Amino acid sequence: MSAMKDTTLRTAEQLGMRVRLKRKEKGLSQTALAELLGVERKWVLRLEAGNPKAELGLVLKALKALDIQASLSDQGRPAFGDDQSRVST
Repeated sequence: MSAMKDTTLRTAEQLGMRVRLKRKEKGLSQTALAELLGVERKWVLRLEAGNPKAELGLVLKALKALDIQASLSDQGRPAFGDDQSRVST
């Protein structure tokens, strides 16, 4: 059983730390995880360092490979303020 607890992540750095901890918990090297994902080790290194521009599809693939469940929740606040959530052209 994992020692990791449910956590709300708010930054790419927090996500990277979570990925690193889980990878180590599973006994995987960065190279081994990279091979599972079909990427270079450098990509895993950057993800674990908190790369905010990591490709979402690969991030989700990494989470799945590490058995990390991600979820989204609405905290009941407008994302862009009162009326700014609409896009005008």
